[in-house]
Formats: sequence, structure tokens, C-alpha cells
Amino acid sequence: MFQNFKSSARLFWTVLFLLPLSIKAQNQRTDSTKSIDLQQVTITATMATDKTPMTFVNIRKDELRKNDFGQDVPYLLKSTPSVVETSDAGAGVGYTGVRIRGSDATRINVTVDGVPINDSESQGVYWVNMPDLTSSTSMIQIQRGVGTSTNGAGAFGATINMVTNGLNPEKYINLTGGFGSFNTQKLSISAGTGLIKNKFAVDMRLSQIKSDGYVDRAASDLQSLYLSGLYLGKNSSLKFKFFTGREKTYQSWYGIPESYLTDSKLRTYNPAGTDKSPDAYDNQTDNYRQTHTHLAWNKQFNSAWSMNLTGHYTHGEGYYEEYKGGEKLNKYFTDFPSIKKDLVRQLWLKNDFYGSLFSTNYKKNKVDLTIGGAWNTYSGNHYGLVTWIDSANLLKAPKEFYRSAALKSDFQSFTKINYAATDALSLFADVQFRKIGYWYSGKDRKIGEIKGDFDFNFFNPKVGLNYVFTEGSHFYSSFAVANREPNRNDFTESPSGQVPQSENLKNVETGIKTKFKNIQLGANFYGMFYKNQLVVTGQINDVGEAIRINVPKSYRMGIELEALAQLSEKLSFNGNAAFSQNKIKNFTEKRDNWDTGSQDIFNKETTDLAFSPNAILNGTLAYDILKDKLGVALTGKYVGKQFIDNTSNEHTMLKGYGFLDAKIYYTGSFGFVKKFTAKLLINNILDKKYANNAWTYRFTSAGYDPRPDDPYARNETGSTYNLTGYFPQAGRNLMLAVSVDF
Repeated sequence: MFQNFKSSARLFWTVLFLLPLSIKAQNQRTDSTKSIDLQQVTITATMATDKTPMTFVNIRKDELRKNDFGQDVPYLLKSTPSVVETSDAGAGVGYTGVRIRGSDATRINVTVDGVPINDSESQGVYWVNMPDLTSSTSMIQIQRGVGTSTNGAGAFGATINMVTNGLNPEKYINLTGGFGSFNTQKLSISAGTGLIKNKFAVDMRLSQIKSDGYVDRAASDLQSLYLSGLYLGKNSSLKFKFFTGREKTYQSWYGIPESYLTDSKLRTYNPAGTDKSPDAYDNQTDNYRQTHTHLAWNKQFNSAWSMNLTGHYTHGEGYYEEYKGGEKLNKYFTDFPSIKKDLVRQLWLKNDFYGSLFSTNYKKNKVDLTIGGAWNTYSGNHYGLVTWIDSANLLKAPKEFYRSAALKSDFQSFTKINYAATDALSLFADVQFRKIGYWYSGKDRKIGEIKGDFDFNFFNPKVGLNYVFTEGSHFYSSFAVANREPNRNDFTESPSGQVPQSENLKNVETGIKTKFKNIQLGANFYGMFYKNQLVVTGQINDVGEAIRINVPKSYRMGIELEALAQLSEKLSFNGNAAFSQNKIKNFTEKRDNWDTGSQDIFNKETTDLAFSPNAILNGTLAYDILKDKLGVALTGKYVGKQFIDNTSNEHTMLKGYGFLDAKIYYTGSFGFVKKFTAKLLINNILDKKYANNAWTYRFTSAGYDPRPDDPYARNETGSTYNLTGYFPQAGRNLMLAVSVDF
């Protein structure tokens, strides 16, 4: 299969090395006095600008710092349009997730300085592996919809571009500490040399975040290191980045039965580890370390041409440890007896992700042209160990019971241009080509021998326009096409037993933004029309990952409204609202029949897409007591009802919920302290009891009799039952943080 990539690879490297020579040939003159915005050279290829006819929002460094209390990235994004954040442990630390326009992390393309972060096989993003990265981040840009061409998998809901800190010319030391409810603690130290001899700069950060979690035993212990070094040349720079994260998190991905949600004692129940009796197993944990290394070279050839080359390598390694009660031993090892015993197993993953990416930008007069591309390779190994069996004679050392390997190669190139047709009108075009090869083989822990070999070729065009009425007011419209390959679980765990198909999305975005004296308003209309969209069924596998199936036709349509108003010298309001319809046309439900061992088919008309609320509202009212020194803010959020599967069934539904947060912050300086910041966050001040995530499994059985000790089971109607788990969120809780800059 990978022989097919040779021609693409030759083309990639030819462009990579010849392009700088062609640029130099056009203009040998270098303006040595030109001030270079090095960070902009790095991120131009993947970021949207005010002239890009796409829907996006930028979260700047100051705002990130103000809202950072040690919670994961999804909780820093929760007030942006169309976002729903989730937390397995219920308090925003540990395993968290984000959905944008109803699309989960497997559909959201995430990059750090242009380097893809999504796991190549699962396509998910595990923020717990990158704790406190926002402390080393200068900006986060969220592009909703397909967005512009970028590196990594195609965006089927949104793109999140994270930009790490740029050059800090002054030396500094920062100490940050915080503590709060559920024994949550954060401690970090950052330091930088500033620019030495106008050539060198080094920055570093060490962080530790701990929390017991709202849910029982859902504790997290997160550690991270960030290190960067910069060499500044004549109109060029070379930047090295190294960041690593280690996490140990007690599993809390099972949720609780619906009947527990209203019971203050049972709300925090965690079934993980309870196979061990009478006390839960104390090491039912997820353990993982992920290390990223980037080397980026930036060059400003002349006033028009600039270029970036980046090499990257990511290594990940870790395992889940589980106590399993009453397991048949011959299910694990054929040479073991057919008896049931308690055992402890570890499910391991080791992977390497490496590659290179480039972009070159030409900007002169009416033309802003970017040519870019990437070549990335992923190599992964999945294997499992039984480390203990409740029998002294059967296992004397850990023994492997399954192993499989995977290899994925991704070549992509894109060209995009923004042309200023007039002073007011800009025209945009963007074309991307992706070529993917994916191979896997070996033994899976559940389904035995697996083998797959797949190739995908995608062409993703985009066009649009931007028209400026007056300064601060403009109209934009765009049409984009995206295609995306299935992930590993789609192949290995397809409920229907069929080979999953690649997805196709056609995305229309039309918006207007305007600015008055003290008010900024924006409205965006969008339509996302899918062919063969892979949608979640509501089921999860035994490690908490969603199971998906293709549906022939589906769509998401809606309007997103934004408003920013300075109501008085001290009082301001910032809010947004999203209203949408998210539907599957002519949905076919395939429901397991426990009596026959087959599936019953139910043909339905248009149904709602799972986890896609029709309304999401955010609003923040801020009062500046002492200008830029002391302030308070009240933030509210409302999320409408969501269906947990695609059947529009009221029995498998998350109720709508809302909450209020309050924040107090103070900033000052004194003596040798350049900046002192203290802030208090009170989450859910009205102590609302709600759940923001769930899973479900529906089945038919005429003879099923739910056991009293199985509270997850619920009879819907007749012979239809569901097993449903909900993820409760914390009631009123607080976090206090102090930051000192020297």
C-alpha cells in the first residue's frame, strides 16, 4: 500500500527544497532592517484573519490568563459560541471533552503551532495528556465549520488552533498557585531569559495539577514541562519546543443511573473498580505520558515572501489498569482452564507520530497567497497484559493476551489565496489535497484477529468573499467541501459489521459583523450538509469511547449571534446565542434483539442528531470596579435538551440545563513584584444539579427481567429497554488562584 505514496513523497520534498530557491531567485535583496513578526510567519498558513470569509473567534493571552484556574482547555472555551464542555470527573480536571455545533473532539481538528494534535487512529484529542498547556499559549483560535485548510484530519465541526508563546524580550519569573474544592491544586513556575545579545532566548515552565474530582475516586495527578529555545538570525529564526505531560487518572467513564441524579449521596457514585469487593480496587487508573518535540525554522526572504519549515515528533505510551471480577480465563489464554477468576489487566498503547510541514506566504499589493503541506506518519501498538490472577499457581509473571499494530501515513498539500478585488471586496479560494494510507493487523482483545488495509484520496475546495462596509463592519460568505476517513473503532467495532465509509461535508457560512460607538454585533448563518456522516449511536465501548455508524444524509443548520456592549464606563456585556436544527434524514435504527440474537430494524423519518442541542446561550456581565485592577464578572450558560442517541426518544435524552459562575479578580504591582494577580472563581453559584454528558444502549427482549442490583436498566415500553449512564457535574464549588510576576 505505502508504495502508492512514493510519487507524492517525491513531489512533497521537491517542492519543500526548491521553493526557497525560486523565491530567492525572484528577489535577492534582503531588507536587514525589517522588523519580523516571527510568530505570524509561523501561523499564517493555518489561521483565519479578518479578511477570511470563515466563522472564527480569537481568545487572546490576557483572556486565557484571566480564566485559567487549572481546568482543561474545554472549560476555557465554554463561553464561546456553540460550545458544550463535558467532564467525566465533574469538575473540569481530568478527562474532559468539547463539542462544537454538536461535533465532538473526533471531528474537531486541533493543532499547536500548526502541528496536528488529534490522535491519528482514534482522531480524538485527550487534553489530559497536555496539562496546563494554556499557560504557555498566547492565543487560541476556534474556526467553526470546515474552516481554512490546515494540517491534520479534515474538520467536520470546527478547528482549534493553539499558538504557543512568542518571543518575550525581557527576562521574567512567574509563580502561580491555586487551590479549591475537591482538593484541587495547581502549582506552576515559569521563567525566561529574555533576549540575550539580540540572538537567543530560553523559556520554561513546570506545572502540577491535582484534584480528587467531584465523582468518587475520580482523582487526577497531572504533571507537565514546557521548554523552548529561540535563535534569532537576520530576518529568520529557529525555534525549538519541547513539552511533555504525565497523567494518572482514576477511571470515571461509566456514569451513573438516571435515578441517582437527584440523590445527593448517590450523585457521586463511581462503579469503576467495584468488581473488587468489598472495597473498590484502588488502582483502576489511566496512566499515560505524551511528549512533543517541534523544531521550526522561519524565514522572511524579502518584503513579500516568507516561509516556515517545521519538523515534529510525538511519543505516547501508557495503559489502563482494570480489576475484572469473574472472568473466564480461557477467554484470555487458550492454554488456561475454563474457570472463572478475578484478575487485573492492563490495556497498553504505544505510539509514535512524526513528520514535517511547510508553508510559504506571498503578500504584496492585492495578493495574499499561501502554499503549504505536510507529510505525517503514525505508528502504533495496542497490546494487553494480565498482571494478576486470583490463583497463585496460574500466573507467575505478567502475560500478554493480545497485540495489534497499525501504521498510518498522511500526505497533504494546500494552496489558498485572498485577492483584494477592490478596497472593500476580497475574494478567497482554497484547495487542499489529502492522501491517506491506513493499515492494521493483529489480535484485538474483543473480536480476535483483525486486518485492514485502506487508502483514501480527498480533494477539499473552498471559496468565499468578504466585503467591508465601513471600518469594523463587514459581510462574508463561503462554501467549503471536506472529506474525512473513518477512525480505528469505526473499522473494528462497527455495530452493523459493515465496512465504514468515508464522510463528505458541504458547508455554507454567511455572516455579518458591525460596530457602533459602544456596541459590536455579529450574526452567522450556517448549513452543514453531510453524506455518510459517522454519527454516535449513544453506545460506548469498555474504555469509554463512542461507537459510530454511517448515516446516508444528515445536516446541521443554524444561526449564531454575538454581542459586545460597553453599557457604561465600568459595566460591559459579552454574550452569544446559537439556535440550530440537527437532523438525520430517514434514519434506520438497528436495535439488538436479545431473544433472537439478531437485530430488529426500525425505519424512522427525520430524527435528531445525538448530542446536538438546539439552543446554546452564553452571557457575561462584567463590572470594572477599579480600572484594570479590580473587577467582578457574572457568567451564565444555558444548554437545551440533547438526545443521547439518534432516535429522538424522550427516554434517552439529556435535559436542558443552565448555571451561573461568578469571578472576582485583582491585579496590581508593588516593590520588586512587576505584577500580582489574585482571582476567585465560584462555579455554579446556584448549586444546580445537572449532567452534561451520557451514554445509552437500547435493546429488545420480551423475557428480560431487570435485576434490582442493575439500576442502569430501564423499561421504556413493552419489550424495549435501555441501559443509560449519566455524568453528573459538581454543584457549587470554588477555586482561588494567585499569580506573581518578577
